Amino acid sequence: MGMRRSSRPGAAAILAVALGAPFYSLPARAGAEVQVASGPVVQGSSWRGDAALAQSLKLGVRFKEIVAIDALTRLGYATVDQRVLTYLSLGASLYGKLAGGRLRPFGRLALVHQHEEPMSAYRHDPFGALFGVGDGIRHRGGFAGSLGTDLVIARGASSAFLLGVDVNSTWFPDPRGPAVYFGGGLWAGLDYSL
Repeated sequence: MGMRRSSRPGAAAILAVALGAPFYSLPARAGAEVQVASGPVVQGSSWRGDAALAQSLKLGVRFKEIVAIDALTRLGYATVDQRVLTYLSLGASLYGKLAGGRLRPFGRLALVHQHEEPMSAYRHDPFGALFGVGDGIRHRGGFAGSLGTDLVIARGASSAFLLGVDVNSTWFPDPRGPAVYFGGGLWAGLDYSL
């Protein structure tokens, strides 16, 4: 009976280590990490009945696990006026650290340039539309903000695989389209330490 009791704590310790290994928190690095992430975004706008669905791609560099300079792009479709949205932003994110570094809450502020164009113009010249030189494109400048968190689900020696979620909004001061877009996104990403 004494042998059984002593083996149970050993088995429990091995199980705890095996299950916790993907969540092992590495010490903070003095260098930088390259961030790559992609996922869907769902939004509404200040236009009645307007909804948008987009695919995002984020590329960034995070320094000392605190601040990142990043570029975020989206390509999407909005229902009112059946328009294609090409979203380009350059911003900065501030990160926190919870749960031993597994949970990384953040806030992001960015400058935005967005192309909005009818689906018919996009079909006529998809490459011109994608690069902002097609017919009927409204070029709009604005400001964006988001709050979210990354969850590290696995770590390697120099990389971390993560899932994330955020709520976001964009404000455009000009009257050529919706003044505000708001919504949320999900993504999967990889951080690679330099």
